[in-house]
Amino acid sequence: MGEKRISQAELSYKAESVKTYDNEIYKLQGSIAVNQENGEIKKVADIYYRVRTAIDEKKQVVAKRKKSTDELGKS
Repeated sequence: MGEKRISQAELSYKAESVKTYDNEIYKLQGSIAVNQENGEIKKVADIYYRVRTAIDEKKQVVAKRKKSTDELGKS
């Protein structure tokens, strides 16, 4: 359909938080992602391919992927 891929840079400024396939939730702060459970800090680039769902500040889904092998697409 009309679903487009969302880049790492776009993810960094559009999303407030992301959830990974490991059920980890990261709060995004620019190109940095902070794990909400243990405070671990990672680069968005390092978790990009594990991101399942991205949420913006209005709690709306801005990007998601159904399978871990799919591209991260805009909602």
